[in-house]
Parts: sequence; C-alpha cells; structure tokens
Amino acid sequence: MSKANTASLCMAAAMCAGVGSVHAQYSVNISTEVEQIENPLLSPVNPGGVTVVRLVPTYTYEAQGDRTRSRFTAGAVIERSSNTQRLASRNYPSLGYTWGYTWPTADIELRGNLAESATRNTELQDLGRVTVDGKERTAVLGATWNKDLTARTRLTLGAENNRVTYDTPLLVDYREQEVFSRFSWEATERTTYYVEPAFSRLLPAGGIPDSRLNRWLVGSRAQLAPDLSLTASLGHARATGFMPSSATVGGVQLTHTGTRLTTEFELQRGMEPLSSTSGYVRADVLRVRLGYQLSESATISASYRRSESIGPAGATGTVLGLTLNNELASNWSSLLGVEDRKSNYVVGGTGTGWSVRAALIYLFPGR
Repeated sequence: MSKANTASLCMAAAMCAGVGSVHAQYSVNISTEVEQIENPLLSPVNPGGVTVVRLVPTYTYEAQGDRTRSRFTAGAVIERSSNTQRLASRNYPSLGYTWGYTWPTADIELRGNLAESATRNTELQDLGRVTVDGKERTAVLGATWNKDLTARTRLTLGAENNRVTYDTPLLVDYREQEVFSRFSWEATERTTYYVEPAFSRLLPAGGIPDSRLNRWLVGSRAQLAPDLSLTASLGHARATGFMPSSATVGGVQLTHTGTRLTTEFELQRGMEPLSSTSGYVRADVLRVRLGYQLSESATISASYRRSESIGPAGATGTVLGLTLNNELASNWSSLLGVEDRKSNYVVGGTGTGWSVRAALIYLFPGR
C-alpha cells in the first residue's frame, strides 16, 4: 500500500478510536474450496483443465456508536493450482476500512480499501474478455457527504481516487479520479427521483495520454410493493482525450423478494476503463438471478451474466451458473456450484470453458 493510502487509513482509525463505541461485533468466516476449471483463460484453443484448491479467510469488525460507525475487514484468497503452466498459484489479500459520522441533518463517510484479485475474473465480469492470467491490485480512497436540504430533498457530494496496477506488461496500470454529486427528491414515501452529474479523469502509466469522462444521470428509486423494488436511470457519457467516444448510459434493476422465491434482474450500460489500452469504452452488463428456498436449510439459485465491451479489443462474455447452498449446522454450511463460461472476442475467435466447485464454510459470529 502507498504511503498516502496508509496515512489516510490510519487517520480514519484514529478518528474512530477517539469516540466511545456503544456496540461492537466481530465475525470470522473461513471457506475451503476445491474447483475444477476447464480452459480457465477462455482461449479459442482449449489447453485443458486445472484443479484449484482455495482457502478464503475473512475477518470483520464493526462498531456502532451514538453518532459514529466503523467497519474493518481483512481477508485473503489463497489459491494453489495443480498445473501452474495453465493457471498460476497466487495469494490475493484484501484490507478495508470505513468510518462514518452522523449529524442531525447530515452524515459523512470515509473509506479506504486495498484488494488483489485475478484478472481472469475481473475482466470477464466487467468487459466480457480474458487477456492474461495475472494479478490486479486496486487501492481505493473515497469520501461521501450527505446533507438534508429540506424534509424531502437531499444533496450528496463524493470523491474517489482509484489506483489499479497489474503484475503483467500486457495490461496498463492507471489511476482514476472521480467527483460526483447527487440531488434527490423524495416525491412520496415509496418514490425518490434524483439527478447525478459526475466527472472522471483516467491517468494511464507509461506516458499514455489521459482521458476525461463527463457523465450525467436522471433516475428514480421506487418501492412498487412490499416485496418488489425498482431502480431506473438514464443519461449520457462523453469521453475525451485518448480514445474519445460517447454513449447513452443508464440501467434498470428490479428485485422481488418472496417467501421462498427471490428474483433479481439488472441491465446496466456505462463507460469503463479498458486495461489493455487505458481508455474509456462502453460496457453493457445483463444480470439475472433466481433463488428458491427448498427447505429451511437449503437454497438453490440459478444465475446468468452477460458482459459486453465495445471497440477493437471488445468482447462478449457469458457466465451461466447453478448453485446449491446447504446449512449443515449453526456455524457450518456447504456449497456446490457449476458454471458454463464463454467469451466471444471481436478479434481472436471464441473461447469456452466450465467449472465445478465444492466448498465447506465455517462462520464464527463472535460477539
């Protein structure tokens, strides 16, 4: 972690320590997994499969005071591969801290996060492609301030500094700085409208020219029924500088939570940094999830995700999954899952793969 990030996290911790907490709670989650992955990088020519043994420990500490709140998380994903020529064995640590303070008509939140992840997962999820088997490190510092202007209107101001680095020369390191504001109006107890302008600046490494992104959104959040909620937005984004482009952006999210059946639908279009060229590109994401509670201890869910990025290096990736979660005891649960993955590249053909995963999870709720 950089000195600036470390100093900011320490400052937030000191602010939290100066205020007595009324309630504090911690928890420990440990997941042990075995996954068989066929064609992990979704290459057009399948090199074969690999078995990955994974250990995922996570520690969470939360404190809540009269006006303050804080949350600290520390974890790691420890992976060991049966064939390091096809997929490397790596460790992905993570560290996060959030501190908040509330006044009668306003509140502020400061946050810092440092996390490492596999590029084969982040690229497929955001851009629909897999460039290389590498490690992505993301360091985020951000702040959000909310102010109630009247009984039904609220103003939000926010800023975030996001630095992304890679351990491979095939992907370009970059820093993204964003400032945004939001004016929201609570029309009824169930419906809220908002306007959100934002500005981002992308600073790639290696002397590549920077890019700027201007975006605005108009949206609404509505509780259509006690078990049905809707969020919708529409706007425009324009990127200038390196790789100039523009696009209509926005999305729709619909969530239904029933007694046994849960349904989630999400369609989003935005402008995302492209790590292989360090410019903004249009990215579309479609996500559908169905969950059904078979019994008090067992839940089955099916999910579909389609991610598409536009441009010469664009691609369309899909992931279709089926998962069975079973609560074995008060602190123990198991997971069985299968996924079908596909990436269709604009240049380079189509790659397909699948995975089967089994996990045993232990949760210690602490106190």
